[in-house]
Amino acid sequence: MFNEKEKVSNKIETLIGEQCAIVGNFKGSGLLKLDGSVDGDINWVDDIMFGIASYCKSNISCKNAYVSGKIDGNVICEDTLTIESSGKVTGDITVKNIIIKEGGSFDGKCTMLTTKPATEILE
Repeated sequence: MFNEKEKVSNKIETLIGEQCAIVGNFKGSGLLKLDGSVDGDINWVDDIMFGIASYCKSNISCKNAYVSGKIDGNVICEDTLTIESSGKVTGDITVKNIIIKEGGSFDGKCTMLTTKPATEILE
């Protein structure tokens, strides 16, 4: 069903449960699943999954983010920000791709990253 690479890439390496509240900045790598609350900046190398119960008053930097909870703060994604139907993002975002599913909410400024070199854009 899954090849070896898919198994590894879908493995949650860090889990912050619903009853956990973090105050302060943190950083790391690997797939992060966040169901609790964070009041502090998150600097993550890989993907972050924000569960329905999650709340972040944070500035977030990551590769990809999947938001089903609520984020109050700025988000920078190297690749894709996906706001699920229950997700809410209030703050400015900088992304390569954005997906907002029906029912999802985004309130802020969006800056799109480009993969083309500046010389190609000017031509």
